[in-house]
Amino acid sequence: MDGAPMTLAEGKKLPEHLDTPPRAPGGRPLVGHMKALLADPLGLLAALPHLGDVVELRFGRTPTYVVCSPEAAQHVLRNPDHAFDKGGTFYENMRSIIGDGMATCPLAQHKRLRRLAQPAFATSRMTGYARTIQAQLDAFTSTWRPGQTLDVLPQLRSLATRTTLATMFRRREFGPEIAGLRQAVTDFIDHQTILRMIAPGLNRLPTARNRRYRKSEARLLRFLQEEIIAYRRDGIDHGDLMSMFTTHPEDDRLSDQEVRDTAMTVLLGGITTTALSQAWALHQLSQDPALDAEVAGEAHAITLLDQGRSAAEVMDQLPLTRGVVAEVLRRRVASWIFTRVAVADTAIGSCRIPASAQVLLSPYVLHHRPDLFPSPDNFDPHRWDGRDPHRTKGWLPFGAGESKCIGYELAFMDLTLSLAHITRSWRLQPCPAPVRPRPRMHLEPHGLTLRLADRSPH
Repeated sequence: MDGAPMTLAEGKKLPEHLDTPPRAPGGRPLVGHMKALLADPLGLLAALPHLGDVVELRFGRTPTYVVCSPEAAQHVLRNPDHAFDKGGTFYENMRSIIGDGMATCPLAQHKRLRRLAQPAFATSRMTGYARTIQAQLDAFTSTWRPGQTLDVLPQLRSLATRTTLATMFRRREFGPEIAGLRQAVTDFIDHQTILRMIAPGLNRLPTARNRRYRKSEARLLRFLQEEIIAYRRDGIDHGDLMSMFTTHPEDDRLSDQEVRDTAMTVLLGGITTTALSQAWALHQLSQDPALDAEVAGEAHAITLLDQGRSAAEVMDQLPLTRGVVAEVLRRRVASWIFTRVAVADTAIGSCRIPASAQVLLSPYVLHHRPDLFPSPDNFDPHRWDGRDPHRTKGWLPFGAGESKCIGYELAFMDLTLSLAHITRSWRLQPCPAPVRPRPRMHLEPHGLTLRLADRSPH
């Protein structure tokens, strides 16, 4: 490309003098940084920002450009010159799981899908969803007993499956089939590893694990197709997400395939990120009895969703709990890595990015920059006092720009209300087993068990 001006997707010319991004040390012949990524992905990524705003890694012979500054990340995500699109090995893998929903579809399709799905996530519908979530919390936690030891992540996946299905499908009650759906979702989640993220062809091998995964996929797709048919047939707004996905006018609506892919995205994303974030939050509170008591006291001081109160009113009275959620989403962000692809020769800041290059964004990297978040390894919910995380530079658990997670308001509300509900009645005491972050498709708390104790009334 030397000697010829580079161009953006919009046809604008780039400066002739651009830097080549620095390459991270430690790459090996043929495999590049693959071994380091598999051995310690968080350590590898956390070491990059001091090298520059954009740093090159290699997986095999293919360069990947890691974005390390909030300005560079915002440029890629907001994409003012249409120079980037969803793509790369991460999205190849995700599309094999959830199709072309809003999280994975090319940006050319995204705007229409988002416009048609957006009414389902309107602020005016949040109180209805909140009441549904609270009812599921009441039913689920009623089975807990003092002294019981919880294997936390499976428990919270089960809870998140119930709440996500209930907010999506209120047309009917779920009976015994919920156990099968929950297992199908678990099989999906457990199937995803870093190696499969960067080598999605592994999913096509004829292994027992892949056969189980495909069986679970078929079960979920069959369930969704049956629900789409039922919702199309009755045409009633049940106050849930699926009603809003399926009741547009005939000449301007999501197709059955688009509804299915959108529903699969919301179902798997809602269950996975909600359960993981709840688990990290409870782990953190179990480590800090004083903070735990403060959060419980805040929840006790208000009436939750009865007496005609709206979800927004309740959220306003839970500032510390919201701070805990914001800090969990910063320090232990579930979606810790995703990619874009350059659709034309372009630049990020002063760095040259060639067409077809894979660009890797990691909220984990940005969330642990001390210039953005002082003492980033400390858990400090009070750093959010009087501060809106959704407007904070560098805080990107839901992405940014036009492709920001459409359900971010619902997800944040669900996490806040769930944490308030659980801490009102229960203290979760740590068990001696060590807990460590395990980066897979999402950042998991590996080995987390907690013991239930009654919360003494205030």
